Amino acid sequence: MLLNKSKKQITLLICGSILLLLLSGCEDAVVVSYLVPKSPASTTVQTLPEEGTVKPDLSQLSKTPETKIPPQTEMQLLKGMQGSADAQPEIIFSLPDGWNDAGSSGMRKANLRINDPSGSAEVTALSFPGDVGGNLANVNRWCGQIELNSIDQAQLESISKPITISHHRGTYLRLQGPQKSILVGILPFHGNTWFFKMLGDTATVLANELAMKNFLDSVNIHDTNH
Repeated sequence: MLLNKSKKQITLLICGSILLLLLSGCEDAVVVSYLVPKSPASTTVQTLPEEGTVKPDLSQLSKTPETKIPPQTEMQLLKGMQGSADAQPEIIFSLPDGWNDAGSSGMRKANLRINDPSGSAEVTALSFPGDVGGNLANVNRWCGQIELNSIDQAQLESISKPITISHHRGTYLRLQGPQKSILVGILPFHGNTWFFKMLGDTATVLANELAMKNFLDSVNIHDTNH
């Protein structure tokens, strides 16, 4: 009898468990949804140039800067110049104190040297056929030699001084540069032009200006036309 009672209890327990399972299966399932925000899309904003503005030309950045051609600073010897110089007469002059005579050579009818505590300079005498481009062109070439700006005709006239060389009327100029300077006597002479030019360190050139004028006063060119 006890066995039957136990069987009944076991049966009731099993039936109750089945009933609970059935009841729990009938409940509505709860659905949970999540809203995941989208990542904001990257947006490229193109800015248009304002009206009236000019877009820069970037291709210009890689271009080589314009090369400036330096002014011509040396006399270009043309055909016949050496022959004309050789045909010119020799010159006689007095050598100032402290100057050294290096002798004539090539185009140079005189070739003098100066050395002092301030620096050095050279004095040359040259003769060319014609006017060799005119005084303005020659003076601007010399300006380039001593780092001076070019000048115009009015400026040339303001710095030109009359001088007499070998009984002929000529022109005297002083060109003073930051490091180098020039003193020059220009003499038109029977279809040719003579240049008596001192070029050197500014302090030496200026200290020898009186000696240069005395040298020019002493110059004597043999004149077959008189």
